[in-house]
Amino acid sequence: MLGPLYHLTEAADRSQALAEARRVLRPGGLVVAAAISRYLSLLETGTTGRLTTEMTPAVRHVIATGDYDGHVGFMPTHFHTADELRAELESTGLKDVHVYGVEGPAWPALDVAGERELDQLVDAALQCARVAEQDPLMINVSAHLLAVAAVPPR
Repeated sequence: MLGPLYHLTEAADRSQALAEARRVLRPGGLVVAAAISRYLSLLETGTTGRLTTEMTPAVRHVIATGDYDGHVGFMPTHFHTADELRAELESTGLKDVHVYGVEGPAWPALDVAGERELDQLVDAALQCARVAEQDPLMINVSAHLLAVAAVPPR
């Protein structure tokens, strides 16, 4: 499920999609689900210098609620926290849920540095991502989250 969860802005719709994924898998099957972090727009606009006084309320709103209004160029969607994503999968009866931060906290620096600096910075950024990928205090600073869960045996 590499897209549906953030395009489904209502919790009931996300729950239904996850329940359907669980239904079509045999016991022991895996559900892999992607989400966008609630902190994406804060990190992106803060790093690129686009976080203005006028934009700050929209950024605060998405952090508080997950309701993203498209203020940095993407369509209105739902942004998750790692805990919220985990809870949504568990609420449908999926087990052994693991949530990972995909890019890690150094991704905005790579974007700002550009391709000229990529070779010099990418190894450290990858190490940073690996250290933070499941750290409960850091996981949400990845732009994307990836959850893996199993369908329990019958």
